[in-house]
Amino acid sequence: MRSLGEQTGDAAEAVRERVSETLSHARARLVASASEAEEVATSLADRADDYVRRNPWQAVAVAALLGGVATFLLARTLRRK
Repeated sequence: MRSLGEQTGDAAEAVRERVSETLSHARARLVASASEAEEVATSLADRADDYVRRNPWQAVAVAALLGGVATFLLARTLRRK
């Protein structure tokens, strides 16, 4: 884009416009994707919150299990070094 700024003529202007248009479309898609990702994350967090509120002891058990697995994997990795 910087090198195009130094160029002149109709061809350079057409390329500049096309690049600007492509960047605008990419930016719009990125904003839409970020919005969709935020909606999905919010939905998953709400579902997890509902599950934990309905099944607190199962949630504690799952958290303990995941903590144990993470500790096992970390200890195993540290032993190899």
